[in-house]
Amino acid sequence: MIPKSTLQELYDSEINFQISTFWDSGFDWKLGDNLNGFVDGGNEDSFNEAIESLVNAAVRHFPKSKFAIEFRKQ
Repeated sequence: MIPKSTLQELYDSEINFQISTFWDSGFDWKLGDNLNGFVDGGNEDSFNEAIESLVNAAVRHFPKSKFAIEFRKQ
């Protein structure tokens, strides 16, 4: 069985996000959603850097979430 991914853990904590890419322009990430708005976002050169930035933003913006509490235990 494949271990649970960081993105799945964000989703399970009901933290909305988007990651997109277009050919050679890196990985755009956004924390939030179209309905409620976005609270943070950016662009990184690699997928792993985009996830790292997304995680840091999620912990900063949702410090009381299950995700943030579990992340800080690591």
